[in-house]
Amino acid sequence: MKKHLEKQSTFNLGLKFLALLAKWKVTETLIPFFTTLLAEINLKLNKPNISENIEELANSWLKVMPPDGQHHFKKIKITDDIAYMEIHLNYPLRNSGNMTACNNFMNYDRSILKSIGGSLTVLESQANSGKNYCSVAIKRLNDTSGDLIQDQAK
Repeated sequence: MKKHLEKQSTFNLGLKFLALLAKWKVTETLIPFFTTLLAEINLKLNKPNISENIEELANSWLKVMPPDGQHHFKKIKITDDIAYMEIHLNYPLRNSGNMTACNNFMNYDRSILKSIGGSLTVLESQANSGKNYCSVAIKRLNDTSGDLIQDQAK
């Protein structure tokens, strides 16, 4: 069962389900509930390490992603305070302009990172950037050095 839940195809199916919910305002509000639930399931299955080290946080986040889909998640740059990452998935919200739904989708990653001592900020989203990847930044949960510019639904 665990092997099946951790497949990239299962992950993609979850994204498609969430994209379907994002089509209507009445169901869009359910996305944070489902992303939190899916993150909790992932955390129970994989038990990632809690860390204060940025590179370890990035590695722990990568380890909970589907083993057969690791090539979709790339480390771009690691500094003392921030891990810059890219997500190269066929994102169902690509070019939709729906940053509210994107923010709700990313609750999954934020929930995972929060539980292991980190936070995630979306720097660029496929939903509105025209690119075929999302750029994100991972910081320590207790980092007070300042905020990153985040895509907003405007």
